[in-house]
Amino acid sequence: MSFLLDCAYLTAAVAGSPFFLYKALTSEKFRTGFPERFGRIEPRQGEGPCLWLHAVSVGEMNLARTLVQAIQAEFPDWHLVLSTATNTGMATAKKLYPGTRLFYYPLDFTWMVRRALDRIRPDVVVLVELELWPNFLAEATRRGARIAVVNARVSDRSFPRYRMLRPLVRRWLQRVDIFCAQDETYAERLRALGAPSERVRVTGNLKYDTSAPAALEPNPELARSFGLKGGEPVIVGGCTWPGEDEALVAAYKALRAEFPGLRLILAPRQAERFEAVERLVREAGLAVVRRTALREGAEAGEAVVVVDTMGELVRVYALGSVVFVGGSLIRRGGHNILEPSGLGKAVLFGPHTENFRLVAQALLAEGAARRVADARELERALRELLSNPQLASEMGRRARSLVERNQGATARTLDAIRPLLEKATEEGRTKR
Repeated sequence: MSFLLDCAYLTAAVAGSPFFLYKALTSEKFRTGFPERFGRIEPRQGEGPCLWLHAVSVGEMNLARTLVQAIQAEFPDWHLVLSTATNTGMATAKKLYPGTRLFYYPLDFTWMVRRALDRIRPDVVVLVELELWPNFLAEATRRGARIAVVNARVSDRSFPRYRMLRPLVRRWLQRVDIFCAQDETYAERLRALGAPSERVRVTGNLKYDTSAPAALEPNPELARSFGLKGGEPVIVGGCTWPGEDEALVAAYKALRAEFPGLRLILAPRQAERFEAVERLVREAGLAVVRRTALREGAEAGEAVVVVDTMGELVRVYALGSVVFVGGSLIRRGGHNILEPSGLGKAVLFGPHTENFRLVAQALLAEGAARRVADARELERALRELLSNPQLASEMGRRARSLVERNQGATARTLDAIRPLLEKATEEGRTKR
């Protein structure tokens, strides 16, 4: 099976080589971490037990925070290493986990995976959500490593595809020792795809535990650097994609005359779009400034701020009167609506929230968020909430209450994976 997979991967790589070469020449993210992606990871020092946690990108790296803290507190003698697949995931990891060993996840060719595993020698591998690569699973289990999938989900879009490949998917899933599913719907999907029932547990969504920061008030220093004097209405567009920035800029232009002092802050999802979004705002006839320029001493005035930094989104959300979470007006499945909800903000999102389907349903059912169908409805909803701060405040209160009621996934997840860690500790296994 590994040989056939390697052949399939190699065929795809050769067929796509012109595209990959072009991307490598034009995009930094395709040039970063090449040695590590090929398994050339610096060998882990020491012979103690090791936990390898893989979080594919920014969202997964953020939601793992409370679980990592809990594991480190209970198992301080374990080596903890973290991997990611994206530049933004790596930048986030460096901010969240200083002093922790970080590297890029290897490509799923057998020889690359073997090289990486030989150098890290993990006793337990924790995969965030459903980042399952068959050669990695096969090689990790062949070495005796135990595998856990935390915050597991099978999206509406992925489930039919996996069912078409059920014989193969079943084989991959049976290599996993424990699945910690976000909810019963995802748990049932895992069982339907072939995961052993006794290995599937519903532990809740870790994102609830990381979405209600202790500091709920806007940071005064950050507010000043953004040119906010206090009291003015602020629209924040977070994790935006093409089409959504245009909708927010158009709505902002239409609403400025009605709401004196109104400000707009845009935080694009992709780093390579910072320049394009800045240009979009300027071409709309509006003043614009980047967050990095503000750090260097530029004055924001009343300009639209484009957040071109990593790790600040939650603090930026805290500045907002109303928050729109992107990836939802277009078909991207939506991004983390729990972060602004946990801050007690009035939250808007579009119709495409498959990645947060149950969370979106819960927020809507409690009147704690609004769904907008298109740019026109977005402008209308912004106008209503800016006109009625009391309504926006009540939405935010309900949102924060819902987040707080659903916390506890970290403790339940640790309970589920603790036997794997204890077993490895008892055996005193080390990979050499």
